[in-house]
Amino acid sequence: MGTTVYAPTLYTWYKWLDRTFPGTAKPIIVKKLVLDQFVLTPYLLTVFYTGMSLMERAQDPFKELREKFVPTFLRSCIFWLPVQTLNFILIAPRFRVIYMGVCGFIWVNILCWIKRQRNELQSESEVKVAAQ
Repeated sequence: MGTTVYAPTLYTWYKWLDRTFPGTAKPIIVKKLVLDQFVLTPYLLTVFYTGMSLMERAQDPFKELREKFVPTFLRSCIFWLPVQTLNFILIAPRFRVIYMGVCGFIWVNILCWIKRQRNELQSESEVKVAAQ
């Protein structure tokens, strides 16, 4: 998913964003942040949860998306808004891939933790039910 979906999407997105909104003036940064968080992020979260569910052959590939989209989006705002603010203000466009790669690695681990939360709770309850 990271190689075939996320990488080309992010590459294209940030090229377009930097070309469409060049500079580091405050109004430009705000536009980039709003577009990034409220246009790109919902798409990426939808692709993540439905794509992972399809790969896991879940009966309802949209169930996890419905359950986890809002809490994940809120965590995304907490994580990515400050990260992207620094990105758009301080990081030169030629170094964005490295910066975003490091930040993306951290975020993927957060996503994996969120994704596993329900499965771990489900497994514990299944063990308790089986023990009874």
